[in-house]
Amino acid sequence: MSRHKIIISRKDLERLYCKEKKSKYKIADIYNCTTGTVLNRMREYGIKSWSRSIIQSKYAKKDFAGDKCEKAYIIGFRLGDLNVYQTASHSEVIVVRCHTTCVEQVDVMKKMFGKYGNVSGKANKDGSFAVNCFLNRSFDFLLKKEDRVDDWITENKEYSNYFAAGYIDAEANIGVYDGRARFKIDTYDKNIILWFYDWFVKNNIDCPVPKKIGTKNQICDKIKNYKYNKDLWRVRASEHKSLAVLFEILLPILKHKKRKKDLIRCIKNLDERRTKKL
Repeated sequence: MSRHKIIISRKDLERLYCKEKKSKYKIADIYNCTTGTVLNRMREYGIKSWSRSIIQSKYAKKDFAGDKCEKAYIIGFRLGDLNVYQTASHSEVIVVRCHTTCVEQVDVMKKMFGKYGNVSGKANKDGSFAVNCFLNRSFDFLLKKEDRVDDWITENKEYSNYFAAGYIDAEANIGVYDGRARFKIDTYDKNIILWFYDWFVKNNIDCPVPKKIGTKNQICDKIKNYKYNKDLWRVRASEHKSLAVLFEILLPILKHKKRKKDLIRCIKNLDERRTKKL
């Protein structure tokens, strides 16, 4: 006598296994069948089994679903200030980390990654924060760490703006010093500094040619005996009209609250100085 075939619809199986993350064992209990039967139905419908790292992961993870502007911003921020890795080459989990003393940076991390996976910001005794994000492999584009900007970003004006905003949120200094608004980026990433110089030129933003301001192994803090790990490079802008152009590009797309607050303060400074000249 043949056994009766257990009916599990594709819709129900996708809901239980893919959306609700129920195990094959739990689904077998629901339908009073064996896990082998569940596995057979999954094969019939072309539903792939979760890897062990996904099964063992506590928090649900969603695929990256943003457009290329969002992707360019995230890449810019990553190259500026994030550590990204897989615990193993076959792992389904991408770990994104940073250490910061700025609570606003924790907020940026939550904005970027909170809708895709778990973001934890642990406060340390010294007032700093250790931030960890756990994402799936749709974020493997963040694993690459190179001192260069991808062509698909460079060749598109809007993507370039968003990349710049991400890197600036991570690395730039924007402020009013000696009564004048100023902008600068200091980084070991020489090629990215040169990219910013070209980006300034394309947007009619006057600035000096970037220069090396620190040498590898040079002591930069005599009290703490800190040394530069690599040569340190700077790109800067301080001319009134150029800053106005730069800030107009950045204001709508910066995500870092402090960076945006500093930028607004600089815009106010530009307006006040212009008014005095009238």
